Amino acid sequence: MARLHGFMKKELLEVYRKMVTARRLDEKMLIMLKQGKSFFQIGCSGHEAAQLAAATVMRPGEDWAYPYYRDAALCLGLGMTAKEQLLCFLAKADDPNSGGRQMPQHYGHKELRIVSQSSPTGTQFLQAVGSGMTCKWDKTKEIAYVSSGEGSTSQGDFHEALNWASR
Repeated sequence: MARLHGFMKKELLEVYRKMVTARRLDEKMLIMLKQGKSFFQIGCSGHEAAQLAAATVMRPGEDWAYPYYRDAALCLGLGMTAKEQLLCFLAKADDPNSGGRQMPQHYGHKELRIVSQSSPTGTQFLQAVGSGMTCKWDKTKEIAYVSSGEGSTSQGDFHEALNWASR
């Protein structure tokens, strides 16, 4: 079977399917918000390709993910299901992250090593660096991935995390 930049056609189609799923989930959640079924919605539309590129090189359940609230596509790419994301959005008890007690789009998943988020996204930089340093000290092949919006990069936590990560 032919490869495109190292990827098989089947792999590329799966990434595309997840991109479309993430976009459709965004659209559905916005409709549900307007129907009063949830109290908050912040989507990932426009971020799908970058997030799935990151998820493609990660090993779910082995590597650590510190996403932020726009990272729905990343979480899908790591193995979180659309149903699990909807359970979080609707604050249902079956939500695998918090049993419905976390804000919508603040995903987490213990089995997939997606660390639960907080709204002030800058706080996760130091957590991710600490996780990465532990992986380095333990000589594992795990990685720690962290993301945020550009606004968080003007906060002190971001610069402190860069300093610690460079050690």
